[in-house]
Amino acid sequence: MANTDMSLRGLWAAIIMTVALTIATATTGIFWSTGTQVSAALGAGGAAFIGAATLGITVRRFVAG
Repeated sequence: MANTDMSLRGLWAAIIMTVALTIATATTGIFWSTGTQVSAALGAGGAAFIGAATLGITVRRFVAG
């Protein structure tokens, strides 16, 4: 397997999405445990997922050059 940016793109995407999903799950759990309505907790989790995924992809592109 070649050690190029193209060959590692899928791996980095999987890692970033897994971390974003973990953050979103934790955010949803925190909001739900504080007594927030289910729709608001799911909305907060979705927003956390989108934010974490976007930040992760942006940081990876910045660091990789």
